Amino acid sequence: MDITDDSLLNGLTSLGCKVRDVDGYIFVALPDDHDEFVLERMGEWLYLGTTFMTPEELEGAEHVAALDRFLLELQHRNLGCHFSYDGSGYLTLGAELYPEQQHAQEVLHVMEQISFVIDACLSLCDEVLESGRLPPERAVDKAFGLLEKLH
Repeated sequence: MDITDDSLLNGLTSLGCKVRDVDGYIFVALPDDHDEFVLERMGEWLYLGTTFMTPEELEGAEHVAALDRFLLELQHRNLGCHFSYDGSGYLTLGAELYPEQQHAQEVLHVMEQISFVIDACLSLCDEVLESGRLPPERAVDKAFGLLEKLH
C-alpha cells in the first residue's frame, strides 16, 4: 500500500495520527501516541489490531487458561473488538471494519475504542494471571465505567 497516495491514511494523518510503513506493514499511532495499530486490508475489509500482551508477559504464568476464559467472557459484553493470539504468541486486540466504515473518523473511533478496552481491563487481566480467579461482574462493570441503576 502506498501510504502517500491513500485517502484513508491521509485522512488519519489530518486527524493527528502518525502513519508509517515498516516492511510493507502499515502502522497507525493515535494522536497522543498512546497506542499503535497495524492496519491491514483483507479483501474489502480492514483489520485494525494492537498488542494487548506479549508472549513474555504470558510466559510462565500459571493461569493463562483462566485469562483465556476471562477474555471470552469480556467478548460477550459486545466490546466491538476481539481478543486473539497471533502466530508469534502475542495476545492482540482488534476489529474488522466493513467497507462503509472505512473512513478516517470511523477508523480513529475504533482505535480509540480498542484503547479504552485495553485501559479498562488490563489490570483485571493481570489479576487473573496472578490469582487464577475471575473478577466479579461488579469489578468488571466498575473497570468499564458502567454504573448500575436498578432503581
